[in-house]
Amino acid sequence: MKQPAAALVHLLERPATLLLAALLFPALAGAQPVDKTLCVFDPSGAHGDIYKFAESYQAAALGWGVRFKLKPYTDEVVATQDFKAGQCQAVVLTSLRARAFVKATGSLEAIGALPDYAMLKKVIRALSSPKAVKLVTQGEHEAIGILPGGAVYLLLRDRGNNTMAKLAGKRIATLTHDKPARTMVDVVGASMVAAEVGTFAGIFNNGRADACYSPATAVKPLELTKGMGSKGGIVRYPLAQLTFQLIAKSKDLPEGVGQKSREWVAGQFDAGLKMAKKAEAAIPGKLWIDISAADKPGYAAKFRDVRVALRNKGVYSGSILKLMKRVRCKGSSDAECTDKQE
Repeated sequence: MKQPAAALVHLLERPATLLLAALLFPALAGAQPVDKTLCVFDPSGAHGDIYKFAESYQAAALGWGVRFKLKPYTDEVVATQDFKAGQCQAVVLTSLRARAFVKATGSLEAIGALPDYAMLKKVIRALSSPKAVKLVTQGEHEAIGILPGGAVYLLLRDRGNNTMAKLAGKRIATLTHDKPARTMVDVVGASMVAAEVGTFAGIFNNGRADACYSPATAVKPLELTKGMGSKGGIVRYPLAQLTFQLIAKSKDLPEGVGQKSREWVAGQFDAGLKMAKKAEAAIPGKLWIDISAADKPGYAAKFRDVRVALRNKGVYSGSILKLMKRVRCKGSSDAECTDKQE
């Protein structure tokens, strides 16, 4: 009787089994990973947590037959342009920029759509299913992974402006390319102070704006407590959920890699959320502003009006809004769950 190793050699000597061996055991057939480049936007560059995540992703992708070269960026606009120019086959962007490539996954940051992290996790898991491939694909692009970046909150210089009505007439530092935020500013009757990622903190801290919006992870690095001072604070009511998304051109990756990637990234949800939760926990309790239960329905209604308006303008994906509404309304008796606007 042949020993196991000898039996394998004997089997592989048969011509009829060589092709099967190449399919089942690519390493035996001398298959090599394909080389690709992954552009990674991280405000902290190669020293940031998103880049560290990309390094873990790089190791996992080797098992799928792809060897990614990582290219860090501190400017998201440049990362986006390089991806468009073909200098990288995949890119890590915020949902705000990812929406230009895949509207459905970019709509995850729809205003007020996902009030907590448990809901976001359910939606990301749903989108990582093979059944959701049409939702995560648009033309030649597909979202091959979604990672939580933390809730986005409203920061105030005066905590007295903690309702929609009181924000009317106030100045809000707003990213010029963020159409949903611009729409929200219009809805509450506030005025927009044009800003960019690199300038909004200075505008808020120097008093040129009465409010701004930001995830908790940016509070310490950008010293946003200076803008809040002793009279301001952070409204503890998520305006949106920031996500970081991996976007790729389907044709540039081996078949099946996109699905494997989505499933792997979805499995990193809890690890990815640690950074946001740590930053939220580090904010002094005195800075948090809780809105009353009586005011919450008003917030929810305003947010819904903005989502519907942006869906009608083609900014948000109607399919994703419906998915998020189903998650919000499971076991809920809120008034929105009986209407059909979304």
